[in-house]
Amino acid sequence: MRQTSLRFRLLGEKGQTSSALLSLALVPMATILVLVTVMFWVSIQKGAVGTPSAIYTLNNYSEVFSDPFVLRVAANTVIFTITATLVALLFGLPIAWLAERSNVPGKTLIYAIMTLGLLIPGIYTAMGWTLIAHPRIGILNRWLVDLFNLNEAPINIATPIGMGFVQGLSLSALAFILTAQMFRAMNPTLEEAARVHGMGYGKILWRVTLPLARPGILAAVIYILTIGIATFDIPAILGLGNRVYMLSTFIYLKVHPQGAGLPEYGITGVVGAFMIIVAGLLTLWYSQVLRQGHRFEVVTGKGYKPALVPLGRWSIAAWCFIGGYTLISKLLPLLLIAYAALTPYFVPPSLAMMRQLSLSHFYGMDWELVLRGLTNTAILVTVVPLAVLLLGFSISWLIVRSRSRARYALEFGAFLPHALPEVILAIGALLLSLFVFGTSIPLYGSVWLIAIVYVVARLAFATRALNGSLLQIHRELEEAAFVAGLSTFRTAWRVLLPLIRPTLFSVWIWSALLVYRELTVAVFLAVHDNITLPAVIWSYWYSGSINKASAVTLLMTLVLAPLILAAWCFGRRSQVSAQ
Repeated sequence: MRQTSLRFRLLGEKGQTSSALLSLALVPMATILVLVTVMFWVSIQKGAVGTPSAIYTLNNYSEVFSDPFVLRVAANTVIFTITATLVALLFGLPIAWLAERSNVPGKTLIYAIMTLGLLIPGIYTAMGWTLIAHPRIGILNRWLVDLFNLNEAPINIATPIGMGFVQGLSLSALAFILTAQMFRAMNPTLEEAARVHGMGYGKILWRVTLPLARPGILAAVIYILTIGIATFDIPAILGLGNRVYMLSTFIYLKVHPQGAGLPEYGITGVVGAFMIIVAGLLTLWYSQVLRQGHRFEVVTGKGYKPALVPLGRWSIAAWCFIGGYTLISKLLPLLLIAYAALTPYFVPPSLAMMRQLSLSHFYGMDWELVLRGLTNTAILVTVVPLAVLLLGFSISWLIVRSRSRARYALEFGAFLPHALPEVILAIGALLLSLFVFGTSIPLYGSVWLIAIVYVVARLAFATRALNGSLLQIHRELEEAAFVAGLSTFRTAWRVLLPLIRPTLFSVWIWSALLVYRELTVAVFLAVHDNITLPAVIWSYWYSGSINKASAVTLLMTLVLAPLILAAWCFGRRSQVSAQ
């Protein structure tokens, strides 16, 4: 009788907790649906959007899809995205194979390089490569013109292919992360069988390893394509000044027109709706690839140890490849940014210029603007990760622990931010604050509007990480706590949270770092009062103050470095404790 009453009490408490958490978890889901709905709603309006005088029509769609300029922008985006994907795989896939399937020395350093590469903002790489290969000011072009007495610069990074190359360098770390786990889990039995039949390592790689890895590689390709169609930072830094536009920068110009033009929100809604549909189709394709992955499963319940390919002297070539990637994607751009921050004007490095290095750009900087950007960034870095943890834990607990039928809808909703590029979330939030909330809820121009978008965008990562941690904790521990008289809330606080503390800290620090470096959302939603530090860099760069933009970037790097070091040290400690 006592056990029955205890069971009913537990069921009652769990039901109340589930209802409270469900109400909390539905908030971000509803936000995503509202943002998408507002995008389509604005796309069918002409005139004063959101007012009774607005006309509902499909003319915006006909204007966009019949405009040759928009079609050229779409073609640029396709070329850019394909190039970025190929370059990302060109570097990320071989390095993942070297780290997981070969005996190359220094694997810890490889993981450090590639993991930290995820945290270096794309704007750094874009600014650095502008200083390297811009047709007018690029150091490499200047040297080649002088060396071969050329009439014009031989390299133009401000093309869809050039920008795709730089974007690919920035996304190579992501390609590495997406494919390394696949190589690690691959059973070597088939490779060993091929070796017994006389195949060389090259043929085994081409005929066995890569075909087995095809689902993982294809999933990585689709994921990178989804990012590429809507990325903003690199196309903006490299392309806007040279009038080479992608869909994301085209939207930016429609929202922030140059001169005395008015924003064209209807056209923005059409392009945004088109990008939502494309991203949704890519996401469906991605889910289909994951569902069909069982056909390629060769990992069984039997224990196995992957056979590492001995590289011998090829280890030197492998590290030359890794070092070359690190140099051109991270070190060289950052060194040139530091050089530009300390020189009075940007010219190729020389002994004469080294004597003129100074802090003059720091003295002449608008420190009020920089401090405002730093303050807003600090608010976001403090608030957003905590909100992500609260909402992410609520959603994950409902998905893993509750018996509610709503958990399936929550799991789908938690994945939605992966399907919606951040530029879409930013535009949806902008339109929502302007034409739905208006002055009734003054979100436009506030740092909280940016925070809302950041929280929604980071939920997918948080829930995926927390789902895995909660699944590893047996229900017996919670049941024992209930028997001891703890409530559901105290059980979560005293039992669950201490056990998943490493995951919670990992989600917190990664969310903080990604918020700190985020540019896309900040640029679309920033005004005078809510400007962030990345948006300050963009404002200087877009106005032509390259040296001042480099100076702020150098300051941002100095603040970012300790955070990256803390993330790396914690990751290393977690790996050691897990072993």
